[in-house]
Amino acid sequence: MGIGKLVYKVFFKPTLPIRYHITHFGIMGWYKLHKGEQQMKKAAMNITSIALTDDYILEVCYLTGNKYWHQTIFCAQSLAKILHGAVKINIYSDGTLSPTQEAFIARAIPGVNIVAEKTIDEHLDQFLPAAQFPTLHYLRKWHPVYKRLIDIHVTPTWAIHLDSDMLFFDRPQQIIDAYQNKAAIYMEELLDNSYFVDDDKNLKDKHGINCISHVNGGIIAYNGDIDYTDLEEKAKTLLDHYHHRGPGRAEQTLLSYLLCNQNATPLDKHRYPIFYDSKIELNDSQIVRHYIYKAKLPYFTSEWKKIRP
Repeated sequence: MGIGKLVYKVFFKPTLPIRYHITHFGIMGWYKLHKGEQQMKKAAMNITSIALTDDYILEVCYLTGNKYWHQTIFCAQSLAKILHGAVKINIYSDGTLSPTQEAFIARAIPGVNIVAEKTIDEHLDQFLPAAQFPTLHYLRKWHPVYKRLIDIHVTPTWAIHLDSDMLFFDRPQQIIDAYQNKAAIYMEELLDNSYFVDDDKNLKDKHGINCISHVNGGIIAYNGDIDYTDLEEKAKTLLDHYHHRGPGRAEQTLLSYLLCNQNATPLDKHRYPIFYDSKIELNDSQIVRHYIYKAKLPYFTSEWKKIRP
């Protein structure tokens, strides 16, 4: 191993999250964020349980792991509390969720369904065999984010995934209605540009990939009974032409393509807002708050504390 690669492996890669946060928040901001997240983890280990009921009115899925399990607990609990436990919650691992963390989730949310890796593998062997869909299986190994697209959504029925860095503050009727009607929905991105591998027009004209713009992956739901041969072909096209654009953009492009095919509608952006900045504008009409980028600072220092029993 060369000296450059050694320095990257030993210093730059392990310290990347710290350097990122110091750059965006300053040293004091990073300290507050770090301290707040540690408090959140401690609280997640001892949070008062909210049991789920069998007569649920909504079923949701989370992809989580070592970096996010505590966020998953608070997001799932905030939803369960609003619905008085009448929600089915499925937990999928990104490959890093430990047995101890699974136990914390199960204790915090009695009745939660933690989907075993063996169960997922058996399901994919049956519905998405690797020999027939090599590109989709490659994506799953390329980056864990694809487990949202594949592990959760490869199903003959409707499914919804929720990101963990969100909190529920009121009844999500638009999501419940989508579940009841098996309608495709998504959280609307508020930034100017969509997070695709290329411009919408180029994707359509060059590759026949029609996408819905302004899709945010925080909340996405659609019917998994789709043409997976077509999805395999579209995934291969993206890898052949846009591998350099990275896994996140490719996944977002594929999800937007599937949503477009099912005429998906966006959630109300005012009631299901995304926060990007450390200064967040709050009001009582907000149902779900999604905290990304600089909004992680208020999320870790104060927002999660608002949903504690």
